Amino acid sequence: MDAALINGFDDAQRRGFSLLREVAGLLEPGMSEADVSDVAEQRASAHGFSGWFHPPEVQFGDRIAKHSHWNRPSSSVTLSPGELVSIDLGPADGDVYADVGTTLAFQAEEPKVVGVARECTRAISGYASQWKTVGELFVYARAWANNHRMNLASKRSIGHAILPKEGLLQFDWPRSAHTATLLRRHQVHFFNPERLDGVWALRPLVRDGDDAASFEELIYVHGDERRVLGRDSIQEAGSL
Repeated sequence: MDAALINGFDDAQRRGFSLLREVAGLLEPGMSEADVSDVAEQRASAHGFSGWFHPPEVQFGDRIAKHSHWNRPSSSVTLSPGELVSIDLGPADGDVYADVGTTLAFQAEEPKVVGVARECTRAISGYASQWKTVGELFVYARAWANNHRMNLASKRSIGHAILPKEGLLQFDWPRSAHTATLLRRHQVHFFNPERLDGVWALRPLVRDGDDAASFEELIYVHGDERRVLGRDSIQEAGSL
């Protein structure tokens, strides 16, 4: 990707986090997962988005630990004070898209797993460099969870490549880019031997018993350059 496109993804991430903050601020007791998803879809255009890289992913409570991309937000699972809420948004705009995610404790103090997941995401972002392979990020995340006496619930992958609009991906864009991330060579998994280069989405899901949490960030690595897109510093990763 050229510098202009990287800056475009950076801008999309900043707007994506703005949308995520707004959605999180509109949470109310009794809302269903589907209600939260609907709010995100309704408010996306106000932040400059016109489509979706992937539909909003929303889970409450113990459903977070069972996260699957194939599970749609439920219209029957409703929010209660004290529950954890996981929101992952992938709004798109032209040739770029955002991929942002957070976990928060609704009207309650956050449990330890939320802090561990946040620090795990920050640590991976700082660990990433041109000298690391993609698979090493997965190993690092798993070790981080284990060292905190928790588990990495992301058994298959902790993220994926961010792909530009080129070649066959120009058709059915940007959903085509999301579909392509299902290919193993585009995933952040244990056996990916490729050197880090380009933009990668990182979302390690950390589990502590029935509770689980994750935060999603985009990192850009190319040569000596490393950035967390949509952020002014690595320290901001995992924050709203």
